[in-house]
Amino acid sequence: MFLKISSKIAFIVSGTYTLVFLLFAVYKGFILYFVQKAMEDTFVGGETSDISITLWFIISGILAFASILFFYFIKIKDLNSQKVILSGITISWIFISIFQIFLFKEYFYLSLLTIIPIITCYIAIKTLKTKIIKQLNEKGLSEKEVHLLQLLAGIEKK
Repeated sequence: MFLKISSKIAFIVSGTYTLVFLLFAVYKGFILYFVQKAMEDTFVGGETSDISITLWFIISGILAFASILFFYFIKIKDLNSQKVILSGITISWIFISIFQIFLFKEYFYLSLLTIIPIITCYIAIKTLKTKIIKQLNEKGLSEKEVHLLQLLAGIEKK
């Protein structure tokens, strides 16, 4: 049995999961910021790096941009464009999950979360392929294509 998922649902799932990771990055950035402020106030001495705080907020900005793009991709009507975009999204989710497994070993559950958008996008790509094939079969051949095929077959049009 073939499960059908529309590309719209795949974009929404990817956007939602990107928002989850956005919230995680913002949380980590604020925690580092407040730890740094607490260390400065108590004169303990140790410093957290401003660069790490900045990087978490830069990552959250990139994730916010990506989630906006995912929700914007819903408006695209061309099936081939949707298939290409979903293929790129699937590959990027695979790279993200591999990256998370190696980098965030203590947050392994976050790596497992990326399996759902990978599967959703993959099934949506398969659904789009069948829709594209069905659309091409229903369309038929144009006059020019029929003429070129007749020329190839050696049949002269009378």
